[in-house]
Amino acid sequence: MLAGGRLTTSGTAFVQADGKPFAWRGLTAFRLVEFVAHGRTGDADAYLAWAASKHATVVRVLAMADVLFSLSPADGQHALGQMLDLARKRGVYVEVVALADTARLRVDVPRAVRAIGSVCAAYDNCLLEIANEPGHPTQLADLHDAAYVKSLVPLVPKGVPVSLGSVEYGDGFAAGSYVTWHAPRTRPVAALDAGARLLARFKKPVVSDEPIGAAETRVPGRRESDPDVFRHMARTSKQLGLGATFHYEGGLQARIPVGRELACFEAWMGEMLRD
Repeated sequence: MLAGGRLTTSGTAFVQADGKPFAWRGLTAFRLVEFVAHGRTGDADAYLAWAASKHATVVRVLAMADVLFSLSPADGQHALGQMLDLARKRGVYVEVVALADTARLRVDVPRAVRAIGSVCAAYDNCLLEIANEPGHPTQLADLHDAAYVKSLVPLVPKGVPVSLGSVEYGDGFAAGSYVTWHAPRTRPVAALDAGARLLARFKKPVVSDEPIGAAETRVPGRRESDPDVFRHMARTSKQLGLGATFHYEGGLQARIPVGRELACFEAWMGEMLRD
């Protein structure tokens, strides 16, 4: 069961309800809501059980999708509460991405944000990122405008931690209660040094949510297969005070890692847990 209660922020850190600091050890697990929506609740729970057993504290999921898999906004909203409940029972927080692939889906953006925010308010293990990569071509043009995305924040009940979307699309996307950031994927360890400047500039928590990902085979500038890269990324993230999410190819489909992905994850998590 979840012990930490609703997360809040204090300066550049996340804090649990009892005042203790919260360590963000995240996992990309985009498909978990889709699993629940389409009859694979057992697969979602198995993933969450594995994540909890490995000391992950957060999973990052999509509430709608049309590129990596198909999840309509209505189906995502309907299944989200059950998925959050599964995670809560496993002691895992969930960063819910409200808006994804909006250029391809028929979606009433304010209505979707209001509905997803309402579900998140009912579960104390939920954090909300309004838009994944808001400036990406897969998103509606309105979401490329940080001022518009900021206008959606009041639709989310107070108390739910909110990020507007990854800040590399402009400083305006740092206007939430915390900041998400997709670090550059060339020289992936050195690239994290920019996180220190983001913390100093915005004075709120910054999560490195989607750095270079792990895969069975290296793809320069996109995927790495060397566990040492992920060990050093974890060490750097901790030293800088960044929240960190382990991103990996299998995580796009919420597959438990195996092979080189697992080796990279174990190197990353081993460093994250080191005193």
